[in-house]
Amino acid sequence: MTDGPAPGLSRWTLWFGGLAFFTCYLGQTVLGVVQPTIAADFDLSASEAQWVVNAFFLGMALFAAPGGRLGDYYGHRQVLVVSFAVFALGALSATVAQGFAWLVVSLGVSGVGASSLYPASAAMIANRVPQASRGRAIGTYSAIGVTVLALGPVLAGLLTEAIDWRAIFGLQALLGAALVAVGLLEVDNRPVGEPARFDYAGLAVLLISLVALLVSLMQALTWGVGSAATVALFAAGLTGLGAFGRLEYGTAHPLLDVALLRVRELRGIVLAMFAAQFVITSFIIYMATYFQHVLGWGPLAAALGVVPAVVTQPIFNIVTGRATDRIGAKTPALIGYLSTAVGLAWVAIMLDQESYPLLLPGLILLGPAIAPMFTALLTDLSNVVAADERGDANALVLTVRWIGAAAGTMVLGVVIHSGEGGLVPAAGPYADAIGILACMALLGAIACAVLLRPNRA
Repeated sequence: MTDGPAPGLSRWTLWFGGLAFFTCYLGQTVLGVVQPTIAADFDLSASEAQWVVNAFFLGMALFAAPGGRLGDYYGHRQVLVVSFAVFALGALSATVAQGFAWLVVSLGVSGVGASSLYPASAAMIANRVPQASRGRAIGTYSAIGVTVLALGPVLAGLLTEAIDWRAIFGLQALLGAALVAVGLLEVDNRPVGEPARFDYAGLAVLLISLVALLVSLMQALTWGVGSAATVALFAAGLTGLGAFGRLEYGTAHPLLDVALLRVRELRGIVLAMFAAQFVITSFIIYMATYFQHVLGWGPLAAALGVVPAVVTQPIFNIVTGRATDRIGAKTPALIGYLSTAVGLAWVAIMLDQESYPLLLPGLILLGPAIAPMFTALLTDLSNVVAADERGDANALVLTVRWIGAAAGTMVLGVVIHSGEGGLVPAAGPYADAIGILACMALLGAIACAVLLRPNRA
């Protein structure tokens, strides 16, 4: 998969960082496969079944920002070790959960642990290599991480059918514990800055705002999309995020350095990454549920059905990383977003036919299309900010990404369940939902076209 790490990067550090990325996505990719079985075991309503998926993303969105800030000050390895430990504890609790509330809280804790895995690992990798080799390093790191997009659902389906849905959470707990040991024994810790006063006020405002915003999306199915409670909570969340932005501009040591958004290219990366995460997370989860609820497949078959859309991503992450080193991020990113929109549009059109062979061309196109959306922009992100700002920049982007992931799963859940889909075998609502994802991919392409700098000659 790789001809060795980039200069200045040990194999232990590369794999530790890549497996942090892998673990972060493992927690996400299994949910669409196991959700139907969990819903049946616990006799959950459609709204409760959505909480099984969304609790994890809520935890991730809420606590991505502190991970970036603390990694800059105390060392990214140190933050990763703690994050793996929290992730493992949450997964272990989910393994033995005896009811809906217990499971949801466990998944939320697991999400909190996963929230810092990406910003800390991406900054750790980027800070150890020169800019000329950064695309190569990020491409290899991403290739290790995104293997989970194919492996995670298949493992979840296999373990669910062979043992029980709890087994996949047990595997997550074991992986988290093993990586705690690797981090402590084999990876050096390199603080970038000096410890400073932590922005507790900013954290409180951010948490309250995100909870209001995301819970309004989560509960829209139960309360009604246009209900007073949904609209009021959604408005409160947006208002709170605006207040958070103003607060951070006036803070000497902000939780999220929103002043970085003065960099035009970073604004483009933030908007495009929101769209990318909205698309890929929702697609993997809801295609797995489509295969189970509409086509009547089992968990393993549903997981294998998603594989053509993700199996080639590791290869194309490496290719994209090296291309970005040579020509810059704009062209690879644009190709990725536009191709993703085409692939999703094909899938959306064909879903009503309830025929897997007709879906395959769109699914196969998504493999090479999705990779450039992430790898090109992750490389560009590391190149447009200073070394001591990378943790902050990654945390800013990741907070927006996980809001995108949470928003995507919640919005699509409302579309599917409100249209008599999800727990009922109806393909139409799924087609509408995937059409929304195609439009989001186009919005990401527009952000790249307008805000990214021209490609290097």
